[in-house]
Amino acid sequence: MFLFPKNAKYTKSFSSKKLFAKNSKNSTIKFNRYACMSLIAMQAGKITNYQHESIRRFLRRFLKKKARVFFNTSPNIPITKKPNDVRQGRGKGPLKYWVKMLKKGDVLLEIRSLDNNFTRKILTTASLKLNIKTCINERRYR
Repeated sequence: MFLFPKNAKYTKSFSSKKLFAKNSKNSTIKFNRYACMSLIAMQAGKITNYQHESIRRFLRRFLKKKARVFFNTSPNIPITKKPNDVRQGRGKGPLKYWVKMLKKGDVLLEIRSLDNNFTRKILTTASLKLNIKTCINERRYR
């Protein structure tokens, strides 16, 4: 189940060079006040819907029902690509995939679990599936 918007005003967008300059609302933990760990972007970049889905499947496979996962991001920018060996002209190419642009400090996902050591190991291996640097933020309560 790949993520993409249910309805988009335009299915094909302009070039996304200036989208990093927009203000980000993903820099705070919003889904769960008691989230134990969160994965935070350490640099600006893109996350495709394929990467998003691979992380979701990986976390579901290993965490099962031991933890609850909250995603703060969802892909919302369409990327088009023309096939190889096609001449210039003939309009814009078909939709290839969806992308979410990230800024430094954006929270990608939050996990609420009881076993912090196990969750930390799984988050470090899940972050290898992304093409940006990430860090793990851990919150402890008394």
